[in-house]
Amino acid sequence: MRMVIFMKVADLVPAYIDSKISYCAAPSIVYYRDALALFVMYLDSAAVHDVQQLTPAVLRDYAFYLRDSRGIKATSIHTYFRAVNAFIRWLIDEGYIKEFRYRVKLPRQNPELVLPLTGDEVQELCAAIMEFSMFPLRDMIIFRLMLDCGCRSSEVRHLRRCDADLKNRILKIKDTKFNKSRLLPMPEVLFTLLQLYISEHPGTAAGFLLESKSGEPLTANSVKQFFGKLKKRSRIRRVHAHLLRHTFATSYMMQHNNIEYLRIYLGHESYQVTQGYVHLASQCLLTRYDVYPIDSCFL
Repeated sequence: MRMVIFMKVADLVPAYIDSKISYCAAPSIVYYRDALALFVMYLDSAAVHDVQQLTPAVLRDYAFYLRDSRGIKATSIHTYFRAVNAFIRWLIDEGYIKEFRYRVKLPRQNPELVLPLTGDEVQELCAAIMEFSMFPLRDMIIFRLMLDCGCRSSEVRHLRRCDADLKNRILKIKDTKFNKSRLLPMPEVLFTLLQLYISEHPGTAAGFLLESKSGEPLTANSVKQFFGKLKKRSRIRRVHAHLLRHTFATSYMMQHNNIEYLRIYLGHESYQVTQGYVHLASQCLLTRYDVYPIDSCFL
């Protein structure tokens, strides 16, 4: 145990964030930084500054604060507490505080069921891209990478030409949320689009696969703007980047019902998030909901 007389919680958060930078992807760092900033803000308002003041009662009060004062939904409270729990564990492991047992009873999660895209909706969205986009081929590839392969926006933006193995029809996903690379089969429609795009836009193997008009890598904002325009130019007002990945996952579970394979395809670190698609897929099957069918290349 370190000999610590007084250490402010706020002063230890940056050290904790620095400890994660070497192995966490940028979006994860942002998540921890934002979640712990809210935690520190609450502690300041409660006059809890010294790390030795962290107790089960303080953590329970924080859960009440998130629910009652901030009006945060149950699912988001669980998300905030994952960061807090990891921070507390780090404080214990680093010797800043003695180990203590605590179990904060968080509100039961009841996430809203988000319906995946139907086959007709996908057709309409594809038609809107081809009709209105200034870069229809590039934007269609963005759309298909998310819908037919379940890729995250950040993964699409960071793809390099050498990551698209046209010979073996494999995608190499490297810059992932949890820094765990994975391989994905390449659906037929995506293979055809990539062949055409690469032939029309030659570049180096190490260069980014998809670029902006100025030749720079796509930004998170440029992808967000693409979906904003797509929402306006089609009748599918609920479309956004994650809905495509959500559709892929639900469709896969409906067709194959293999949660381990889906976890690998999505690049999830654990089954906790993947498990949610089991229930949704069952609901869609029971109601015969017309979910867009993904390519048969996914086992």
